[in-house]
Parts: sequence; structure tokens; C-alpha cells
Amino acid sequence: MKKENVRPFLDEVMKTLPEVTVLERMEDRLVYAHGCYPLEYKWLLQGPYPYLPSAILMPNTTEEVSKLMELSDAYEVGVIPYGGGSGIVGGSIAENEEVMIDIKRLRSFEINAINGTARGGAGLTGAEFENLLNEAGFTCGQYPQSFQSAVLGGMVSTRAIGTFSTKYGKMDDMVHALEVVLPNGHIYTSHTTPKASTGPEMDQLFLGAEGVYGIVTAAEVKIYPVAEKRHFEAYTFADTVSALEAIRTFIQNNVHPAVIRLYDEVEAIPRIEKFNYEAGHVILIVGYEGLAKQVDLERELVQQYCEEQGGVAKGEEAGIHWFHSRFSTKKMLDHDAMRGGTADAIEVAAPWDCIGNVWREMRKALEPLCTDVDCHFSHVYHTGASVYVIFHAETGGDDVAGAERYKQCLDTAIRTSLANGGNVSHHHGSGKAKAAYLVDEHGEAGMEVMKAIKDALDPKGLVNKGVLGL
Repeated sequence: MKKENVRPFLDEVMKTLPEVTVLERMEDRLVYAHGCYPLEYKWLLQGPYPYLPSAILMPNTTEEVSKLMELSDAYEVGVIPYGGGSGIVGGSIAENEEVMIDIKRLRSFEINAINGTARGGAGLTGAEFENLLNEAGFTCGQYPQSFQSAVLGGMVSTRAIGTFSTKYGKMDDMVHALEVVLPNGHIYTSHTTPKASTGPEMDQLFLGAEGVYGIVTAAEVKIYPVAEKRHFEAYTFADTVSALEAIRTFIQNNVHPAVIRLYDEVEAIPRIEKFNYEAGHVILIVGYEGLAKQVDLERELVQQYCEEQGGVAKGEEAGIHWFHSRFSTKKMLDHDAMRGGTADAIEVAAPWDCIGNVWREMRKALEPLCTDVDCHFSHVYHTGASVYVIFHAETGGDDVAGAERYKQCLDTAIRTSLANGGNVSHHHGSGKAKAAYLVDEHGEAGMEVMKAIKDALDPKGLVNKGVLGL
């Protein structure tokens, strides 16, 4: 990154790409300087913000993104792709005053009903994309908590996941084809085919790469008819382990309701009290959607497997309540905004024979550092599951103390996960917050592969430098 070249680079952009908006005012640079990473909240509260981009560029087409990348390479100016700003792992911090490329004007949309796919520009939010699909009678089933703000490009780049994942899968299951602008400006476009045996799957290189290998400009994903029937219900269990065993059993018997959400003994308490369920028990929310006959059969099978582990059916009330409140992040945001406070959702995954220990040990390790710790499981697979460990801390000090407590909690959570068979991140990505831990997951050889790809595609290290530890 040659900072002295930023001004000539911007002048060239304005000269050769007049349709690209260039924002340089301090107010705009501050707006774009942060996402939703807890340390970014602390930096905002401490005083002058430490990491401002030099400028923000707003292209309208993939071709303009391509030209911007060519100019970035020629002038050796670092760039950071920016979407909805909902990332919570520090994936867009302009530590070297890089220029940001805002992709939200990339808003193309088309449906291929015969193939069961839809193509959207990387700047469409999840809600916008889903609404356009719904108007045509389709859904893609991607409902992350950041549904209203996260954009397609960002969700692809972090391997994002939504609450209906048990039926529809993760972004890496949904994506059928990608369009990506490489660091040298070349445009990669997937060959659309349901299956190929022609070498490694190229799209997988960019899924989860958080922009370090190029900027996603469009994604084609699988779509389905809007569900004929949707139903939510709840079960209580005497303990978390029994509920996990019920879930494992029906999942491994190929029963896949759309939503699985298990609250452990502590996080279940407010819901237990609200709905007057058995004190000390855990709550499992199950959601179904699809053809009416399919939903009815899945409900029957889930009930069978739950009752075998002592589960008690509780009807619809708690499930419907979850559905209508599922996008709330107020408790975490209140702690991040609090002087000396901090909070985060650390989501990790582990095989079935480890997930119980990962949950138990992460909770145990964090509790001495935090005001309270909430834990729930909401994404499950044939081989394992993911657990959210959500910590809230109040130091009683200033925002520097809050930032230090955050780092301590993050480090404790991730190291405990790794020590017990879990991983670093399930679907929020790694950004810069978790970059230092990736070698513990991938090993030296794995990082060597990732670095070799980075050096081949971006030899000058100009695109999202430092993310993923690259």
C-alpha cells in the first residue's frame, strides 16, 4: 500500500470513471470506518476513531469494479470491499487508510424458474433478495439475524448461515455460481452446471475468503417454491445433553425440519418463566416448512425422537414467539454501548462427540469474566452441531477496560473451543478479530496453502490485507 499514491489514484478514478461516486468527507469516511465488531464500538466511544479509510468508491457495475481493481493494482493502493457493514469480526478495518469499495449499487436480479436458481447482484440485502423472490413465488431460505442489512456479497464471503439452515443449508450449500473480480481486475464467472469433474470447485475458493482473493459482484443461488405450510412448536427436556441426543438422532435419520434452536439450562430461564414450563429444563424450538404432507410427517417423526429422550411437546406458543423476535440483538448492543461494557456471540462448531464438552467448557471458562453467559444451538448437521456462546460483561471501568475485557473473553472462548474439539468460527467469518487463531485450526500447512493462493492472486497484498491472517 503506497499512501502517497492515493490522491493520484482517486484523481484517475474521477477522470476515467465519472459514474463512480467518490466520497472523501470526514463524515462519510467515519460512517464507513466501522462495522459491528465489538471493539469498533469501543473505539467509537473512546474518542477520535483510529482507523479511517482514505475514501469510499461506489461503482455501479461489475465492469466498473474491474476497472477500479486494475487502477488499484497499477497505483498500488489498498482496497477493502464493503457491503452492509453488519460484520462482527473486524473484516473491514482500514488499518492502513485503504480505499473502500462499496458494492451496494450492484443490484441486478433475475430468476430461472426452470433451473430453480436466482441471480442477484452482490449489493442486494438478504431481505431485498428474499422479497423479490417471494413476489415471484419463491424463496432461498436464507434468514440470518443480519437479514435486513447483510448483502449477498458479504454473505457469500463469510459462508454465512440463516436460522432456517437445517432445511436450506448454508450459503456454501446454496450458491450455484459466482461472479468475482480478481485483484488484477479480471472477471471470474462460474460455468453453470449441476456437477462437474474438471478440477477443484473454483467457487469454493471465494466462499468464506472474506474478499482476500477478490470481490464477489454477483451470486446465483438455489431457490424453492414458497412453502405451502409453516409450523413452529417447542419441546422441553430435563437437560441439554438429552435434547442434543434427540436432535442428533433425528438428523442422522435424515429428518430435516427447517429450524432447530435449543436453549441450554441458563438461556432457557426467561422462556421457561414466560410460558410457565418446568423450572430447570431446556427448550427446543422446532420450525417446519414445505409441502403440507411433508411438514406433517416431519412433525410426527420429530415428536417420536424427542419423546424417546424425555422431550415433552409444548405446542406452538414458544415457537411463534421465537419467530417474531428472532432478529433482536438488543441485549448485546446495550452492553457494547455501555461504558466499560462489552458483548459478543462466539459461534463455533464441533462433531457430535465433542459438542457437549465444547458448550460446557466454554460456558465454564467465560462465566468468571462475564456478567452472564447465554448458550444455544441453532445449526445442526449429520456429523455435528454449532453452539452460540454469547457473553455479556460489565467491567465498571471505562471503554478501554471494556475493550480489554472483550479481548480476554474472545481469547478465552476460542482457545477453549479449540482445546475441546471445536473450531474458531462457524459462520461469522474470521476477519482480523480471529485471524491469529487460524493456524491452530488449519495448521502451518493449511496456512501455507492459503498464503500461496493469496500471493498468486494478489502478489502486492492490496485487497483486504490482514484478514484471515493473510
